[in-house]
Amino acid sequence: MKMPNGYGSITKLSGSRRRPYAVRRTIDGRQKYLAYFADFNDALAYLVELNKCPAILGSDITFADAYRFEMAERRKRIANVTAQNYDIAFRKCAAIHDKRLTDLTVTDLQSIIKTMSATGIRHPMQKKVRQVMHNVYRYAIKYQLIAPTADISRFVDIDMPKRKYKKKPFNTRQLNRVRAIADDIKNPLAPMAMAVVMMCYSGPRPSEFLHVLKSDVKLKQRVYRIRESKTAAGRNRIVPISKKVLPYYEYWMSREGVTLITDDDGRPLTYHQFLTRFRRVMDASRCHHTPHECRHTCATWLDSKGANKLATKRILGHAVQDITDGIYTHPSLRQLRRAIDLL
Repeated sequence: MKMPNGYGSITKLSGSRRRPYAVRRTIDGRQKYLAYFADFNDALAYLVELNKCPAILGSDITFADAYRFEMAERRKRIANVTAQNYDIAFRKCAAIHDKRLTDLTVTDLQSIIKTMSATGIRHPMQKKVRQVMHNVYRYAIKYQLIAPTADISRFVDIDMPKRKYKKKPFNTRQLNRVRAIADDIKNPLAPMAMAVVMMCYSGPRPSEFLHVLKSDVKLKQRVYRIRESKTAAGRNRIVPISKKVLPYYEYWMSREGVTLITDDDGRPLTYHQFLTRFRRVMDASRCHHTPHECRHTCATWLDSKGANKLATKRILGHAVQDITDGIYTHPSLRQLRRAIDLL
C-alpha cells in the first residue's frame, strides 16, 4: 500500500524474524526505523497512531487505503473473529479497491451488492459488506477526507433476509440420543457428541466455544472463561459448568492441545471443520439442528427452569440494559453455578 509523502512506510524485512514488519519514516532528511512488529496490521495501527491526523492522506485515498487505515484503529477494539469477518467482507469489494473515494458513486457500491445477489450470496454477507462501506465513509468523514454529505454508503440497499427455518432447541429425547453417542467411548463420534452436549449446557456461540483455552477452564471451580466474542458483553465472561457434563470437560482437558476443543492431533478446529463433525453427530443421532441451536437450547432451558434473569444474561453474554442490574448487581460464581445446575 502506497503511503502519502511524509506519512511513513511499512517494510517487510527479509529472513526469518519474529517481527519482520518495520515502520520507518524520514526524520531530518534520513530514513529511520521506528518500530518492529510481527503483524502488518499492528504495524499499520502504530503508523496511524504516529500520524494522528489522517487528513494528510488527501483526496487521492482509495477505498482499500481508507479501509486499511480505518481497520488499523478498529482492530484495537474488536475481537479477532470480528476483524476476520470484516476482512472477508472487504474482499467482496475488490471491484472498487483501487478507486478513489471521491470518484465512487452509489452505482459502484450498489453493483457490489447486485453481483453478490446474482451469485447466491444472501442477506447476512451483504449486510457485512454494507457495514464495511459504512465504516469506511464514516472514517473518511471523521478525518475530513470527504464532506459529511458525501457518505453515499447510506443509499446502498441489500436483499431482505430469508430465514430457511425457525431456530429450534433440542428436546429431551433428541439430546438423550446425542448423549448415548457421547457415552459410547468406542464410537469415534463420541468426543464431538460430548462437545454438542457441553454447548447445550452452557450456551456459548460456536465461535466462542472453539476459542476457549484449556488454561481458562477451571474444573474445581466448575467454570471457564470466554475471551473471544463478537460483542462487548460477551468478552471475558465467566461461564459455569454443569455437574451433568463435568466428565465431558475432564475428557477434553485430558487431550492434547491448547484449546479445549481440538482435532485428533491437538490442533484448534476451524468453524468449517467443527460444522462437518457436528453434522455427522446430527446424522448419527437422527437430529436436525445447527450449532447455534445449542445456544437456543440452553437459553430455553434456563427460562423454563426459572433461572435468575441476570445470571442468564451473564451466562449467555447478553448486554444488561437495566442500570441497576448492569452496574450495581454482580452475580457470584455460586449464583451462576446454581442457575446452570437447574438444567
